[in-house]
Amino acid sequence: MKRILVTGAAGFVGRHALAALSAGTGAADRILGIGRGRPAVLPERVAYETVDLLDEAALHASVAAFRPTDVLHLAAMASVQQSADAPGETWRVNLVGLLNLAEAVAGSAPGAGFLFVSSGEVYGRAFLAGRPLTEAAVPDPQGPYARSKWFGETILRDLLAKAEVRLVILRPFNQIGAGQDERFVVPSFAGQIARIEAGLVAPVLAVGNLAAERDFLPVGDVVRAYVDLIGRGLDIADGSVFNVASGRPRSIASVVDDLRRHARVPFEVRVAPDRMRPSEIPVAAGDATRLTEATGWTPKADWDAALADVLEHARATLGRSVP
Repeated sequence: MKRILVTGAAGFVGRHALAALSAGTGAADRILGIGRGRPAVLPERVAYETVDLLDEAALHASVAAFRPTDVLHLAAMASVQQSADAPGETWRVNLVGLLNLAEAVAGSAPGAGFLFVSSGEVYGRAFLAGRPLTEAAVPDPQGPYARSKWFGETILRDLLAKAEVRLVILRPFNQIGAGQDERFVVPSFAGQIARIEAGLVAPVLAVGNLAAERDFLPVGDVVRAYVDLIGRGLDIADGSVFNVASGRPRSIASVVDDLRRHARVPFEVRVAPDRMRPSEIPVAAGDATRLTEATGWTPKADWDAALADVLEHARATLGRSVP
């Protein structure tokens, strides 16, 4: 019987991960989500506790009581822009919270599997190679978010080894899905389109660098990779690093075009200076061959359907907020 602890479980990816774990694990397995907030709906067989990773005492008590066999660590400040605006908070959440969790797991759950969700952002300037990167690429992270994730990868190797906690590092690339907030590019576009359709704003979509190319995956594909890795347990070598990526970069311009096909009204596209990043990497994509070879995982979700879900969620959210 597995006892799976999921941090950041009230967040965008966390909610999808809880649902995937509920559907993809055994009936006897137990799943506990923890986080600062609380999901509106919990899947079957999932328990939840409100625990802040910065509250060391509460976190240690929760981990000691549950004694996880597997930990999926999702909790983080995940927005690159938000992290740039609040670097101190980024380091507190992404590193101090991680330290507290690692020490709690090492102390109360020796021998557990620890899946650390890092980020494809750790590669940074290595993307200037202009091709999808494998895990052999040397990370060159840029900005507080990417650097905090890279430091997290590094310190976990020291903190978990003595307790024989098995470390698996995951580097997911850009994710999309219903429930992601507008600090991220696709839901930002979807939210603007929903407001345009409702006649609340002028029919103008504000965009940044349309030429930038990014590796996008529907979140369902991403959390399926996490479930597959947890299920394989000891078959996955300690210290393994896996990209979770499609290997197919998409330009932001093509994402706008794809969303336009789902929009109910026409709109103009206009570049907004405040959405431009002067040092942006032109192309960022990952090679997930190692993950495929280890688990058989490949992307399966329909891109167009995922975009439609994001836009429909934006419409529904807007409908609940407008009297």
